[in-house]
Amino acid sequence: MVHRDHTQHFGFTLPDERRDEANTRHVEAILALLGGWESRPPADRFAGTCRDFAVLLCAMLRHAGTPARARAGFAGYFVDGFFDDHWVVEVWDDARGWYLVDAQVGSAPPGTYARGIDAFDVPRDAFLVGGEAWRQWRSGRRSPETVGVLAAGLTGLWEVQGNVIRDLASLDRVETLPWDGWGLIPIRYDALKPADLELLDEAAGVSAEGGPVERVREMYRRDSRLAAPAELAGGPGGRRQADQPTTA
Repeated sequence: MVHRDHTQHFGFTLPDERRDEANTRHVEAILALLGGWESRPPADRFAGTCRDFAVLLCAMLRHAGTPARARAGFAGYFVDGFFDDHWVVEVWDDARGWYLVDAQVGSAPPGTYARGIDAFDVPRDAFLVGGEAWRQWRSGRRSPETVGVLAAGLTGLWEVQGNVIRDLASLDRVETLPWDGWGLIPIRYDALKPADLELLDEAAGVSAEGGPVERVREMYRRDSRLAAPAELAGGPGGRRQADQPTTA
């Protein structure tokens, strides 16, 4: 796998017609597109985004019996002073609990990304899951101009609210894409009603804590402002990541 926007690090330019590979939602479809596990040169690898690195590693870990889950949030280790939209994997260890792994950074040539960050043990203050990001920016602890999608010039709490909801969906095993929009996601922050903000505050608390799993399910599924519609998520009730223990 390579990131579709960073193929220069691997010595080639991605043809425009291949950018749509990143819309491949499910791991099974990514593997079908690749056609096998054999080693291949970078130009022949799947061209995805950070989300694809995360869900593929998550699936591999679960297949091996290690609890894991994809997390949507913001990374503060790409550009100084800015938290950029990003996905990582949270992995369970019986001795230490949940810890963060950045598969995109870990699989790139040394020095390509995130100097000074251990991709296999990302600090919690370097990557903020959607709910924790919402709590920090909404409380005024950080400036809204320091979070968002830097490459697209998008900043502010509107960007954060989307990852609150996507992270909650991911905790409930729904495989969403980084640009999926439903419920409260497309509504500008300054157009949200007080009841919407109250719901997002509650959802952010569940996201930030990462569970327990029963609370995640109740929070995500009870309100259409949070739950992705079946046609977007991939089937009745949404296509969920393969059932393996999560220890949430």
